[in-house]
Amino acid sequence: ALWVGLSSSLQEIVKESSIYARERLVNLGLFPYLGSKVLIRSGLAILQTILIVTIVLYGFKAPTSELLDWKIGLGITTFLTIIAATSLGLMVSTLVKNESEANNTIPLILLPQIIFSGVIFKLKGLASTLSWLMVSRWSMGAYGALVNVNSMVPEQSSRFGLKLPPPPFEATPVYDATWQNLILNWLLLCLHTGVYLIIAFRLQKRKDIF
Repeated sequence: ALWVGLSSSLQEIVKESSIYARERLVNLGLFPYLGSKVLIRSGLAILQTILIVTIVLYGFKAPTSELLDWKIGLGITTFLTIIAATSLGLMVSTLVKNESEANNTIPLILLPQIIFSGVIFKLKGLASTLSWLMVSRWSMGAYGALVNVNSMVPEQSSRFGLKLPPPPFEATPVYDATWQNLILNWLLLCLHTGVYLIIAFRLQKRKDIF
């Protein structure tokens, strides 16, 4: 979902830079311009969400969710993730100088999202703080809460006096299967979306020559 939203929006503004500059001198409003981008991308995100959810449901057995029907929770979380990633892409599109530069930023953006998502290793200290700035952190938190990942942690025990190896992962409050945690993750995805769009607006505004 992150890659889908990001890759589809990174070139959206920079590819129209010359047209935007010309139309802006006439009567093009910045808010309607960005608003139209968000509106169109939101419609596209709905279609992308339906496609992703369909593939997941067709290819994998639906897990049991204690909070919300898995299909609905998966759809909401995926949509919010795509929208947040799209907003991030629009912000980056206001920063880069050309389409080639926009494409080159994809791995630079996705790599930290993967590292600080909390999936690869347990985040501690500064890494835990930095993860708050990542869309992936809140997206994975929502997915984990929906399927109650914490309940999948095997119990530690010993056999024949030998201690078993530690479990592959530990229970964490990030994946608490509670409505409070799930809604918090959704709200933080919305917050990321809002912050990225505000920054995009300010950066695009600075390009005005009048």
